[in-house]
Amino acid sequence: MKLISVNKILLTLTTFILLSCHQKTESEFIVGNWKYINIQKNGLDVIEVMDNDHMNVKSDSTFEYYIESVKKQMKGKWTYSDHTLHLHYSSPDTIRHFKIDILSKYELKMHEDSVFFLFHTAQ
Repeated sequence: MKLISVNKILLTLTTFILLSCHQKTESEFIVGNWKYINIQKNGLDVIEVMDNDHMNVKSDSTFEYYIESVKKQMKGKWTYSDHTLHLHYSSPDTIRHFKIDILSKYELKMHEDSVFFLFHTAQ
């Protein structure tokens, strides 16, 4: 009898621990408000990054970004697969593919061809 009770307690405890240890998927890490740090090609800035420049990737699969120096404000839908962020722009009807190099809670680095984009979590 005692063995059965101990087994039930251990099973309940193990189930609780496993359910509480949820690991985020890569696509969940993409979601957030990201601040542009730099946009570079061959180690040189190609677009001047300003304090208000940001990219907001929302959990409803939409995104929007703003880059002040080039007066670019874009939005649309996003998908994520095979370490690649796919941005489906509303206007113009375009899809761009950004390969993810670094992805953490605080940092996102991605590239499209030879242009690299570095972001930190916006405060």
